[in-house]
Amino acid sequence: MPLIAPNLDDLRFQRDLVDEARKRIIHYCPEWTEYNLSDPGITLIELFAWMTELMVYRLNKVPEKNYIKFMELLGMQLRPANSARTDLTFWLSVSLPISPENDSPVIVPVGTQVVSQSIGEEDIVFTTDSQLTIVPPKLTQLRRQEDFHKNYLPRLGIEDFYAFNREEPQVGDTFYLGFDEAYPINGHILQIEFECQQVQAVGIKRDDPPWVWECAMGNDVWRELTPSTFADEKDTTGGLNNETGSITLYLPLHMKPDQLFGRTGYWVRCRLEPRRPEQGMYTESPRVIDVAAYTLGATVPATHAVVVENEFLGRSNGDPGQEFALEYSPLLDLRDDETVEVEENRYGDLVFVPWQRVPDFSKSSRYDRHFVLDTATGQIMFGPSVRQPDGTVRQYGRIPESGRQIRINRYRYGGGTKGNLPINSLEGLTTALAYVSRVTNLNRAIGGRDQESMDELKERARRELRAQLRAVTPEDYEDLAKGATRTVERVKCNVPQNSNGRLSPGVVEILVVPAVADALRAGDLSRLQIDESLANTIRQHLDKYRLLTTILHVREPDYIGVKVDVEVVPSEYVQPEIVKARIIDSLNTFINPLNIAEAPGELDDLMGANWDGWPFGRTLYVPEIFSLLQRIPGVKHVLDVKLSWRPVIPREEIPPTGDEDGVEAKEDLTPVTKKLLKVRSNALLCSLRHEITMVDMNSEEA
Repeated sequence: MPLIAPNLDDLRFQRDLVDEARKRIIHYCPEWTEYNLSDPGITLIELFAWMTELMVYRLNKVPEKNYIKFMELLGMQLRPANSARTDLTFWLSVSLPISPENDSPVIVPVGTQVVSQSIGEEDIVFTTDSQLTIVPPKLTQLRRQEDFHKNYLPRLGIEDFYAFNREEPQVGDTFYLGFDEAYPINGHILQIEFECQQVQAVGIKRDDPPWVWECAMGNDVWRELTPSTFADEKDTTGGLNNETGSITLYLPLHMKPDQLFGRTGYWVRCRLEPRRPEQGMYTESPRVIDVAAYTLGATVPATHAVVVENEFLGRSNGDPGQEFALEYSPLLDLRDDETVEVEENRYGDLVFVPWQRVPDFSKSSRYDRHFVLDTATGQIMFGPSVRQPDGTVRQYGRIPESGRQIRINRYRYGGGTKGNLPINSLEGLTTALAYVSRVTNLNRAIGGRDQESMDELKERARRELRAQLRAVTPEDYEDLAKGATRTVERVKCNVPQNSNGRLSPGVVEILVVPAVADALRAGDLSRLQIDESLANTIRQHLDKYRLLTTILHVREPDYIGVKVDVEVVPSEYVQPEIVKARIIDSLNTFINPLNIAEAPGELDDLMGANWDGWPFGRTLYVPEIFSLLQRIPGVKHVLDVKLSWRPVIPREEIPPTGDEDGVEAKEDLTPVTKKLLKVRSNALLCSLRHEITMVDMNSEEA
């Protein structure tokens, strides 16, 4: 059981100090008969009682201070704020190539700043993480799967290209577009223009043809692409029925060149696959006369941060243990080319020499150019001098020479939950860029977290002390994985003993739920995806503690989306829309893999004060929904509750766009016929779009 800190002095102002002093007046001063609050003697008693209470308060702060000092001895510090990340998409004012003879690229420099367009609020600044080079696509190959050895692109204009089977198109027929790998088009907005024989491909719905577009991701992995529906980017090919038309595809950032039947390049393919009966089917193959490709823009990763370059910290006084403070904090972790520089004399010239950042000075000699940086506070420290047990003084780390200037060549600051912006929030360029017309974020910014609180630090200290810097039990892996990065919110560890034979001996499976409460609050289930960079960060962190024979697998839990259909009778004299919003908020908070409540008071008693999201493997009972809804203010009666569910694969989820007619309404959901929904041990529940029906009993009775 947890240790209970002692209350060093439990005296209370009125009960133990004022009232007790008044009782003793009769014994020590019987002639004192005035006990009203206006009496000067009573005022003095209350004054001294107040001063005594202040001392009691300070005395009870001693255990808290000792707790903090013990954590300092363990080398624990508050973690700085995390910066949100997103992808910024830049559109060009003219498509590339500008002309057949001009294949010049468009450059968006690293550190380009884009700000939010919030009215009356502080501007949120995002900067690009790397240089974006927008190149014109070089279409070099046009092939069909059935005769892949033949490149039809050079023969266009001489003979028509049959996109699918010439005799009778079949499901699975595919044609490929290959692009030169010397011109990387990953993350680009690709527009493909077709010239076709008009009204050749009959039997299909022109505005919804039965095809699927995909791109190669490397290692024979293909990802489905959704054709753009933005203005001026819609599919105008009519399923290759129209004489001319174009289709626009947003290629993923992680697209890689791949090798198909011995030919390497960036590959985009179109596969014949009807998804809905109303799409129809080709009765004959469309015939392509010509095809061309253009670039409309591209996407680059960005971080909620502001870049500061060549900030001077001051001059060295030649003493050991010097400290300097940066102007802005908290900082993002320094990159390889970001460091502190100290002025030194080299061959008669004063030049700035880069120094190396280290976690501490325990292994630094007096000649090592080392410094320590606290990213939370922006404090930069140089090596101290420490007196040894034998009386000698040892210098840890080199001391900057007296009078020399000290600067940091570049750093980035920012972070916090305010950077978790919705879609299309970042649209303001701080500097004009050639050929760039506009910019925005097509995905929600996620990952921003405020600086670690003292309570969070205490909880982390307990976890790390329990794990003892080694991973043996499942609880050890869970505790250590949470310490890999603040992007991790929840972890479950599966070992062969509790996997029912699904895992081989020596294999440990780590199920990770990322810290995306803001995205889940907005209904964006796609942000539950674990990307490869986060998985690698967790694996590298656990590699320091695992047994050598242990194999780590990091993945997402199995998510089950639940839709609740409710019929509710509202109370009299309430606004039904307000009650409906409360019901949806309560259901979303309850059926969710994370705690998305913005305040502890929003948690129902059904969840408890320590609720951190739906427990792994916990069964959902229909009576629980009745109990939850009945306690919502404004709900008079709950007439009926129906549940339905479907599997949720985050990478296949479509982010919400604000349209009330969501995609979920068109999907097939499995109804829950019993009074419960059983959940597998590796699964978590998440909310789909719930449907609330407000019933007016008075009108029905009438």
